[in-house]
Amino acid sequence: MKTARHYGLLGDPVHHSLSPRLYREAFSFLRMHAEYSAYRVARGERDALRTRMLELGASGGGNVTVPHKRLAAEQLSERSGAIDRTGACNCFWLDSDGRLAGDNTDVRGFLDATADLPRLRLAGSSVLLIGAGGAARAVAVACCESGVRSLAVHNRSVQRAEGLISDLAIDSIAEIASERRIATEAWDLVVNATSLGLGANDELPLELEPDRFGFAMDLVYGSGGTRWTRHAEDLSIPAIDGLSMLVSQAACSLERWIGPLPDRKAVVSAMWDAVSGDAAPGSR
Repeated sequence: MKTARHYGLLGDPVHHSLSPRLYREAFSFLRMHAEYSAYRVARGERDALRTRMLELGASGGGNVTVPHKRLAAEQLSERSGAIDRTGACNCFWLDSDGRLAGDNTDVRGFLDATADLPRLRLAGSSVLLIGAGGAARAVAVACCESGVRSLAVHNRSVQRAEGLISDLAIDSIAEIASERRIATEAWDLVVNATSLGLGANDELPLELEPDRFGFAMDLVYGSGGTRWTRHAEDLSIPAIDGLSMLVSQAACSLERWIGPLPDRKAVVSAMWDAVSGDAAPGSR
């Protein structure tokens, strides 16, 4: 009997994740003998993360979610251009020489997801980005490469926000968003790239106002959207949660692991059907 390939997700927390269900549906559709599991790796556990990456890479490949995307990038011998630009890795495998290789499929995932906000045009827009972690880096790179007019970054740690702008060398477009700016200026798009929303009692990433925010995107996902996207919709602000980005980056990850998909649109549709009905709060 042919040995099953094994793929997995590394992060903390991961109990909420829809990724196993998402990929299992894709494997079934593609008639792949494969499994996908989620593994908790506590924050700061560098050795445990690398060991898991090597194990999964040898058997198929894997994904990385909060809080390990930057740490995962440091473990790689072969890095994609997207990782060089973001400093973060969310997808990995072993190359033909047995070395850890990786990519950041969140960049493409974010851009694909914005298509679900059909009147949004990133080029020439003003974007408020909340967060400064690995996902925020992918969003920042995607926005800058799409020609946004301005990008303002807000994070509880100003130092981390400054580090994001400096590391990505985007200071000609991006700057720190002060509380005063957030409270007074208008924004075409606001993106929550923090983990706020994963917990049932989490505060909202930002209280929105209908006259100052054009669109809202939450990288967290949930059943019927998230509390923040519902807050936006109550104010008639078009909003989407992170499911679109989750599905798109997963399709990109599959292509890194097994090559071009025979019918990408059909695979994406199958994954959507698997997760769109009853999403528990999640970020990967």
